[in-house]
Amino acid sequence: MKKFFLFFTFTFLIGCASKKEIRQDQTALNGLWELAEASYSKNLTKDYSEGLPTLNFDATEDLAVFGYDGCNRINTKAKLGANKEITVNTNIISTMMACNKVKDNDFTKALTEATHYEVTGHTLKLYNEKDYLIFHKITLNGQWYLDKIYTTKSTVKQLYPYKKPFINLDILSTKFTGNTACNMITGMISMYQNQMSFNHVTKTEMFCDGINEKIFIDTLNKITHFKLEGTRLILFQNDKKMLEFVRNIPQ
Repeated sequence: MKKFFLFFTFTFLIGCASKKEIRQDQTALNGLWELAEASYSKNLTKDYSEGLPTLNFDATEDLAVFGYDGCNRINTKAKLGANKEITVNTNIISTMMACNKVKDNDFTKALTEATHYEVTGHTLKLYNEKDYLIFHKITLNGQWYLDKIYTTKSTVKQLYPYKKPFINLDILSTKFTGNTACNMITGMISMYQNQMSFNHVTKTEMFCDGINEKIFIDTLNKITHFKLEGTRLILFQNDKKMLEFVRNIPQ
């Protein structure tokens, strides 16, 4: 009887730990993910001329899965299991539009045949023994490091030889912070749909020789729109590219 009780207790604890892990992973899956790589495609831009597939997981109601397969809006459900297992319901609701030369069926096939998942930072991988889908999370929150500047012929490395400027965004706040590669900056940020503007930008007054702070701040003040491409944030003045940021911490 004692052995049975210990076995039951051990099994119960393992089950509770597994359920806790699954609940945590459901939360980690929440949000919008854009396809970055697929085992069946050598050129995603060519295979999805109408736009890259996306997935949106919502753990508030079971594990709902909304998305875009490169042609149609799709809707289904998924279930997580122990050891990073996932089962995506093959009964997918679709808008049923026809698209020419789009690998929408390849995407949904790889999605529904996935058996496991991995979430590492802002990357999601769905896979089985043969095929895989890799996504980048689309979110504005967090630190973005300057990677390209289009208002001058000089490169970011030439303008900022010691460290890269960055901005820190929080979509729930009307304020932003950052660094010019020399001084801290703060200001107000306004966002609506794909519109974005930086206002009342102020900075600390440390002196740093050879750091082109003015170019960075002046360009920020001209921004009117933004676009997210996976782990890249592109800022525009109307339809003109101005700045491009990456999530990765610069080496």
